[in-house]
Parts: sequence; structure tokens; C-alpha cells
Amino acid sequence: MEAARVAALRGHEVILYEKEHQPGGSVPVAATVKGLEIEDLPALVRYLNTQITKLGVKINFGKEVNKALVEQVKPDVLILATGGLYSVPEIPGIDSGKVVRAAVLNRQLKTYLRFTGPGLLIRATKFWMPVGKRVVIIGGGIHGLQLALFLVKRGRKVAVVDTDVEMGKEVVQNYKGRLFWWLEQKGVPLLSGVRYEEITDKGLTITTREGEKMILAADTILPALAMAPDTELVKSLKDTAPEIYQIGDCGNPALILDAIGDGSRIGRTI
Repeated sequence: MEAARVAALRGHEVILYEKEHQPGGSVPVAATVKGLEIEDLPALVRYLNTQITKLGVKINFGKEVNKALVEQVKPDVLILATGGLYSVPEIPGIDSGKVVRAAVLNRQLKTYLRFTGPGLLIRATKFWMPVGKRVVIIGGGIHGLQLALFLVKRGRKVAVVDTDVEMGKEVVQNYKGRLFWWLEQKGVPLLSGVRYEEITDKGLTITTREGEKMILAADTILPALAMAPDTELVKSLKDTAPEIYQIGDCGNPALILDAIGDGSRIGRTI
């Protein structure tokens, strides 16, 4: 949306296609998990949607882009901002019924968000969620840590594990301190530098950095790893336009701020 806004401001004719039936991609999902107290992400989506509408951008919701569509439209520039792919850790037992994959959870939230906003959904999750009382989160990046905060506020007993020796590398420093302090106060184990052994009916078996083998009891195991670039999409659309750009998680998975920066940069480049 930011790429469309900047390109339209510079006089380009812009057509925007969105697979979902509402603007914002995964931002409403992020707003549901992050909450609205510090960042009003729905307001950001409303602002961008209002601006591109005023600038005459042709918006097509519920329309997924494929090679046939691009060849029909014949754009001079193709900007892909379709999001990344959810990473799945290679752990014996990862197909267990205890594991709720991020892609599945994301689809469920997007389905609910078609009928309500993040604010109402946030309140609804305090009464019901498709996760058990004991949750192990695989991944100590910003996604995993914010998910832990979200679940603890809803009465879940949570543990976070990561193979990396340092958790929260990409978290902004002044927020990182407060987040870690809050999780510590709530008794959330943050186990870094571990090795994943297997997922069983009891939970997740790990080996700690000290070499101790232990079982983290869990009703639900949630992988929350960093996203991977969607390389298959750009391969399928190769040579369909003179210029093709990948922005946001589609090309370089990072934060919402980085994705907006990508959009602004490419909008000024073309």
C-alpha cells in the first residue's frame, strides 16, 4: 500500500491486487497479537487505504495475482508484496496434533477478521482460543516473544525455546528490556541455545545449552520462527514485466516498519 501511495503521488497509474477481502495483509493479524495499546496498526491501514483511494489507485480485493493475470494487464513494473512463507522446524513429531502451525493460525485469524476488527477479536480471545492451557513456543524472535505475551495475558502457561543463544535480536532495545522484564515477572521460561529432540504426547523434548535433556510439558506447541522469502512466487512470474520488485516479507522478512520503508523506496525508484 505504501508503494502504491508513493508511486501514485509521483504520477504513475497504479493497480493494486489483494488476495484478501480487506486491506492490510497480515497487519490486522499482527494488531490482534500485539494489541492496540501502544501501536494502533488498524489506524495505519485505514490511513494508507484512504490515501491510495484518494489518489485514484484501482483496488481489487479478493483477487490473487498469477502469471495469466500479469500477462493480461501487461504492467511496466510489477511489485510483489505478498508476504513470506512460514518456517516449519525439522523436529521429529512436528506433524503431531499438538502442533498448531503458524500458517493455520494465521488463516483462522484472517477468517475471523473478515467479520470483525482486531479490537473485538482481542476481547474474544480472552474467552476462547484454539490452544491449550500449557503452551511451548518454538522461536525466541519478536514473533515468538510477542505471542508469549499475548498468551500469558490470556491465562496460558507459556515457555519459549530457541536454538539461538540470544533471544529477541530484532526487538527494539528499549522495548526489549521491558518485554523481557514482563515475561520474567510472569514466570515465563526463556530457554535459548537449546537443541530440539522430539515432540511427543507429553510435549517438547529438548537438550539445554548445559547438556541437560528435559521435557517441556505442553498441550499445544506453536512454531513462531522468522519467515522465509517467497522465492517460488517470483520464479513463477519471471519475465512477466520489465521490472519486478519484491518488498516486505516477500523478499526480505523483517518488521512492519521495514516493509513500509521498502514500499516507499521502491515507489520512489520506479
